[in-house]
Amino acid sequence: MDTTYAASKLGMDVEKLEKWENGEQSPTIRQLRNLAKAYRINFGALFLPEPPTTFKPPVKDYRLHHGAVGGAIDPEIAIDLRLHLNAREIALELESDLGEEHPSFKLSCSLDDSPVEVAEKIRAALGVSFQVQKRFRESRVAFNYWRDAISNAGVLVIQSSKVALNDMRGYSVFFDKLPLLVVNRKDAYSARTFTLVHELVHLLLRSSGLCDLSSEPGRPPHEQKLEIFCNAVASQTLVPDAILLSYPEIGGVAPDAWTDEILAPIARDFGVSREVVLRKLLDHGLTTRAFYLDNRERYTQEALEYKQRQKSGFVPPAVDVVSTKGRQYVSLVFEALNSSVITAGDAADFLGVKAKHFSTIQTNLGRSV
Repeated sequence: MDTTYAASKLGMDVEKLEKWENGEQSPTIRQLRNLAKAYRINFGALFLPEPPTTFKPPVKDYRLHHGAVGGAIDPEIAIDLRLHLNAREIALELESDLGEEHPSFKLSCSLDDSPVEVAEKIRAALGVSFQVQKRFRESRVAFNYWRDAISNAGVLVIQSSKVALNDMRGYSVFFDKLPLLVVNRKDAYSARTFTLVHELVHLLLRSSGLCDLSSEPGRPPHEQKLEIFCNAVASQTLVPDAILLSYPEIGGVAPDAWTDEILAPIARDFGVSREVVLRKLLDHGLTTRAFYLDNRERYTQEALEYKQRQKSGFVPPAVDVVSTKGRQYVSLVFEALNSSVITAGDAADFLGVKAKHFSTIQTNLGRSV
């Protein structure tokens, strides 16, 4: 954060913050605690003889908004990334302490591969068939199934709840063991599912990135090719062409006559949005770009209106921790706690909740959150 941004987060004057930083004035202990909370760092770090090493996000920025340039990552995203990378380190350390060896992430592909073949490889590796998809019926169920399947393939999948959706839809950081994949919980479930698979393809390519999933012109050729490929594989993974084109409705609809009555049941079968299905129809020349763009705008507006009608409400900590950190991570923490590898205080710190919620959290682990 620069001083202007930091001062706004702290609700104070820039001049006063600058005086703290240059030593003209000193903050109180309470003010130091506010600093630590705003900067999302350990309170004790403010008493170190030298500042900790500045965190440098290990991802490439593939977003196409606000004229973003490489390295210009928002402070809130950098904090989000730092905290989730720390969760990954905790998971690996707990596994080691428990005598477990995390397997290497084996799935891979290249930009020269056929998106159809890569999609088939992903579906086979995750054990997702069309029969499985047809049982979802709800976008929430579909998202949780794909999330668990990707987690079981050796990926740490986390949901971010602090970053604005306009700033980030998802990111991924490749590691040979336990690569990190993060999606924005503020997004609709169907959109999150697409982001999950898009970011998974980045991991198959051994590519770490911060994405908005745009493949429109305006980015360097290699980056555009990369995002187009990730989108194509994600689309094929979620809605295989061979299955979609087998629907009897597909052949008898005029390019500008696709209605929600036709699209919604097909989308529900695959557990995706109407936009994903319509986009695939566009790719096959079964609708027009103008028709697709008009309806995409309508879908976006409907989603915004739906969100506005919903009350944000309070998410109980026991639900929130499983939703954000994922069942695999939370289960690992409790396994370490029950094996006396860590203390209750450690577990509370790793999960970000108080120990009084532990019983309810363990109950929630068996549910789709």
